Amino acid sequence: MRLIKNGSRNLPDGKEVSVINTPLNMTEEKLAALIAVSRFKAPATAWIRGAKVLQLYTGELLEQHVVLYDDRIAYVGEKEPMTDSNTHIIEAEHFILTAGYIEPHAHSFQMYNPRTLGEYALARGTTVLLHDNLPFFLQLQQQEMEELIEALAVMPIKNFWWARLDPQVGEAEMTRKFEPDRVKRTLHNPAVLQAGELTYWKELIDGDPSMIALMLEARRAGKRIETHNPGASVETLNAVAAAGATGCHESINAEEVMRRLRLGYYATLRHSSIRPDLAELVKGLLALGCSSWDRMMLTTDGSPPFFLGTGFIDDCIRIAIEAGLDPVAAYRMASLNPAVYYGLDQELGGISPGRIADIVFLEDLRNPTPVKVMAGGRIVAEQSTLKSPFPEVEWSRYGIGASAMMKPVVQPEWFEVSAINERVPVIELANAVITRNRPEKLPLNDGKVQLSELPGYLYVALLHRHGEWITTGVMKGFGEFDALACTYSLSGDLVILGRDPVQMAKAANHVLEHQGGICLLHNGELRFDLALPLLGTMSTLKMEELIDETGRFFNLMREGGYLFADPIYSLLFISATHLPKVRLTSKGVLNVGDGSILLPSRRLK
Repeated sequence: MRLIKNGSRNLPDGKEVSVINTPLNMTEEKLAALIAVSRFKAPATAWIRGAKVLQLYTGELLEQHVVLYDDRIAYVGEKEPMTDSNTHIIEAEHFILTAGYIEPHAHSFQMYNPRTLGEYALARGTTVLLHDNLPFFLQLQQQEMEELIEALAVMPIKNFWWARLDPQVGEAEMTRKFEPDRVKRTLHNPAVLQAGELTYWKELIDGDPSMIALMLEARRAGKRIETHNPGASVETLNAVAAAGATGCHESINAEEVMRRLRLGYYATLRHSSIRPDLAELVKGLLALGCSSWDRMMLTTDGSPPFFLGTGFIDDCIRIAIEAGLDPVAAYRMASLNPAVYYGLDQELGGISPGRIADIVFLEDLRNPTPVKVMAGGRIVAEQSTLKSPFPEVEWSRYGIGASAMMKPVVQPEWFEVSAINERVPVIELANAVITRNRPEKLPLNDGKVQLSELPGYLYVALLHRHGEWITTGVMKGFGEFDALACTYSLSGDLVILGRDPVQMAKAANHVLEHQGGICLLHNGELRFDLALPLLGTMSTLKMEELIDETGRFFNLMREGGYLFADPIYSLLFISATHLPKVRLTSKGVLNVGDGSILLPSRRLK
């Protein structure tokens, strides 16, 4: 399906594609035919015979026929439809049917890309993805981003988007791109269903005029607005809701979920690599006596490939059920609730007449990984395997390819850390994404920090992608290895860590030569090497290959002393200034709390 205003449109190869707007994929002729099939006056194109249908609207499990015209459900009930020789009959007496799952919060650039993530998700029953537009907004021209959205609209999975109002990196180069007219144009794209996730919420509630203007524009566009408020007080949540926020996925315990629900938010419960909270959230909510689950959804929150080896939204449903949640509530959270939230419930989210036939076939309600997946009225997957791959994407056509980077001329001396005071600010990992500032006395030689005799400490650097500056510091808690370099960062610059500056330079030059990637060197050996040729953050490998490769990287990092849940997110967030407490920026090592620079950056040009 393609996102256009009305009618239909031809692709470059001459194929006509349907519209996806309001209503989705519909014409007067098609609607008349759908009504005729529903009244048994015209033959069905497909008949799912004798299934048990989980009616999410009532919570009942009923033995019913599901009758289709093209990609739509025409009839659900006990009466047999009119058929002819072209009617495809699917025997389903041994299956339970429910609506396809919806992922409301996909960061589809976490080493996978929107196409490969979509293939993996659809094979496991997720028929709708809502994608974060952040890297595409930052690195593509507006027309390129819009053309990419249209290109992905022809995929078998339904792709919708959210529009960022702010970056996660407080750099002028980034914030300048959030020009009001461009954000407004993005918000009014029919594929964009929400604004967010809002990370500059403090500036908003403190009265920043530019943030207020963007929030008002999102509200005028009729978009949902998601915020990023982990641990927020009732008072903060009140202020952010007053500004227009409608949902938050950052609850870290059951009371935080209830706090949001009481203020009118939708709360998205997550099972992710850095916050695998779902089971405890469900148990906590049950212990609090929560009986209303209609304003809750489920998400994997952009987990890296290695974490998705056990499934996608189907895995979230399984975890919720095993934690004690009634299966009907779990399936509603995965389909009907997000469809209602995003205003899609006239088209998606349930098995009922008029809706698009996105249907999963289950053997048991307690096993949400489907045996078959139907999307748009066609069986597209069986036993977690797609019947056909997604259409290829010509990424370069949309400005997506190798990021422009400096030449591989990195030198070992670039990684020197000069001590300004007697105590050096050490960046200590508290968990996979949160850091602390731990000033320590470290060995010095001519004013330069020496780490060779200190186990558990690494040099860390953020190197500008065009080689204009470098910020260096000392990090603790990431493990011990000679060198790790990657282009996988929120700022788009290179992150380099290690104990050996010579090997660090070699690793940095390696990823620069390959125009994007991540590599690990230790004892003179290349232990890990993954190319990321799409914007320096995304691979073109199939998801199953990426699961294996990133799983191997995780194991190598654990062997090297990394103690936390996700080294990939740790790398991504080294330059993320929306998180506490110490980050690397173009100005130097930043104390996020007060904005002070603990160690200044150095110009290289």
